[in-house]
Amino acid sequence: MQDYKVLTLLLVAMLAIISLVLSVRAWSSPFPYREGQVSSAGIQARVDFQIEDLLATRQAKSEAEENARLVFVQDNTVLDNIAAKFKSDLSAIANEKSLSKLPKEVVDAFQLKTEIPSDVEKGTSPSTRFDQVRLAITHSETPVADSVDRMAQEFSALLSGAQAVGVLNSDALTVGELSKEEHQPQMPIEIVGTDGRAISYNLLTDIILADQLLDTGRFGSAWLTLPNLVQIRPAVEAWLKNRMKGQMSFSSNLTEERRREAVNLVEPQYNSFSKGRVLVSPGTLIGKEQLEQLDVLTVEHRAHEEHTTFNGRLRRVAGAALLITMMVVLYGVYICRNERHLLQQTGQLVALVVICAAAVLLSGIVSRDPWRAEVIPLLAAVMTIAIVHSQLLAVLTGFCLSILITMSTVGQLSHFAVLMLLSFIVPIPLRSISSRSVIIKLGFLLAAVAFLSVWGFSAMQSLDFADAWIHPSILIVALKFAGWSLVCCFIVHGSLPFIESAFGIVTDISLLELTDVSHELLQELARRAPGTYNHSITVATIGEAAADSIGANGLLLRVGAYFHDIGKMVKPDYFIENMAAGAENPHDKLAPAMSALIIIGHVKDGVEMAEQHNLPRKLIDFIEQHHGTTLVEYFFREATNRADEDHRTDADESTFRYPGPRPQTKETGVMMLSDAIESASRTLSEPTPKRIQSLVKEITLKRVLDGQFDECGLTMRELRTVQESLVKSLLAVHHGRVKYPDQKTA
Repeated sequence: MQDYKVLTLLLVAMLAIISLVLSVRAWSSPFPYREGQVSSAGIQARVDFQIEDLLATRQAKSEAEENARLVFVQDNTVLDNIAAKFKSDLSAIANEKSLSKLPKEVVDAFQLKTEIPSDVEKGTSPSTRFDQVRLAITHSETPVADSVDRMAQEFSALLSGAQAVGVLNSDALTVGELSKEEHQPQMPIEIVGTDGRAISYNLLTDIILADQLLDTGRFGSAWLTLPNLVQIRPAVEAWLKNRMKGQMSFSSNLTEERRREAVNLVEPQYNSFSKGRVLVSPGTLIGKEQLEQLDVLTVEHRAHEEHTTFNGRLRRVAGAALLITMMVVLYGVYICRNERHLLQQTGQLVALVVICAAAVLLSGIVSRDPWRAEVIPLLAAVMTIAIVHSQLLAVLTGFCLSILITMSTVGQLSHFAVLMLLSFIVPIPLRSISSRSVIIKLGFLLAAVAFLSVWGFSAMQSLDFADAWIHPSILIVALKFAGWSLVCCFIVHGSLPFIESAFGIVTDISLLELTDVSHELLQELARRAPGTYNHSITVATIGEAAADSIGANGLLLRVGAYFHDIGKMVKPDYFIENMAAGAENPHDKLAPAMSALIIIGHVKDGVEMAEQHNLPRKLIDFIEQHHGTTLVEYFFREATNRADEDHRTDADESTFRYPGPRPQTKETGVMMLSDAIESASRTLSEPTPKRIQSLVKEITLKRVLDGQFDECGLTMRELRTVQESLVKSLLAVHHGRVKYPDQKTA
């Protein structure tokens, strides 16, 4: 426990447990019902609950809106003006003896041209309303002015009740928004002043002028107390109908506000369900026609969650944590035994935890209807792990994620089987991504498998349905799984460059792009160090064949060989393959230690160049490891000889060794052997098969005895296979040529 590496791994494990417990939302039970499911045993209510009856609520709100009060604004200044106008019109009638001399508006207001039939009993002859009104004003001995004043006073008394209640001309009922209320005189109304304050609450019939003029109305019952005015009642009523306008106005804005208030006051209407009531009958297929069932199940689930106690939630979390802990432990055991290199890469482990937790969390979110897209996070996580790490780790991850996703969604065995089947298929073609079409082809394969598996499991569970195999709900769910599987592959296909960059991996697609010799580093190498460039091309050719012979990634080795000596372009003249024939060797003027330092320095220079040009880490490994910790033998021996001549101690061997590290993969191990053998083969004056074979064995044995292959996993059998491949390749490179008769010796 004092080892920080062990503590780091424990912290990562704790992070995995906590993040996965949070991602499955262990404190709450998942909503397990989806469209297209078959409830074989039926579903009962676990608690008492209520669900809103939307239809009844809408009906109640509609009734409240219809019965809301109409709002009228009353302007009492209109009544004062009307009383004065009435007196003025009466005076005009009293002062004129002829109807033709009266203003037209006065005539029309009182309807003075209306003929009054004769009364036989009283012995009166036919006359007009003008005569009747004028006679009522002038018939007594009272002065005309006094008669007009009395009538005006009685008219004001007639209107006194309208100050509080108001008067609405009947013409207003046939225009605007009141037209629909014309035949509903019992509609409740609210009368407000011009300042917006409520004055009274009445019925519509209480303010309509025509209703008030009836004998049972406010004006009709007041005539008995108006002895002077009652004589000309028809004329007064006609005048009121024509002149009484504007005292009341309908307010559409205030009315709409009252309607909204009435609607907001309506309480929701509920249907009650008791505990134990059957919500879904056994054998029912939940489809679009049963959406109300899904609504009921959703409300029941929420009610059940609300009734869950803290101790109940704590037990859920404890159970989920125990299950996840066992998964993490088993997962860790597998990594310790089969993926030990991950134990040294804390960042990769944390990224693995984040991917898994995100997949479970997102799957739970998008698994609800109508999406049913839980396969996207699952397949994306499995594909990413298969590309970044290994197929076996991806399969194990898919198994664990399928359990967690099923646990946090529908909780059905068939659902787990579908997810697990897709997770098994995903890693198969992803061992090496040699072209971009690999992922797209995988998408169509997954779509077909997803459709058939979902459709098949659903049809098997629907034994009571004769048409289960063509049921729309089942087919729609199967098509959703198939479509999302294909979409996931397109998403991963488009995200592949970002995945490579984030995890520092190189797929065969990227390697194929890097094999283009037009890369600026290779172009610069060919220009500044042509000998090294040709050497790299040859090493790539023979090394790729050797790697393929033992099942290693030959394409990765070929690209690594292209770039492994780019550091030599810094000082190309100090390397033998770049020296021109007959030119002076610059090492002749340097001490052996200095020459060795320059030779060894090409590794460091190459790494710096690769990092500047953003080459993938796997290619930088070839630059660092292609010499391992081997000895620069020529200059070491030179230094040793000079030390003997000067009677000094032997030269320090560590000064003449490459810094390493030793090869860590089979590809870098084969690369080291190919590089050394190709360089040595150039020194053979007559590269016969026997000499080449002897050279290959000698160099291989020397590297083995030096321990250079101890960390790369190459076995002796694989080394023998690599030797045989290198011998064949070198024989092809140094093959003999037919000498033509006219050919001259160079």
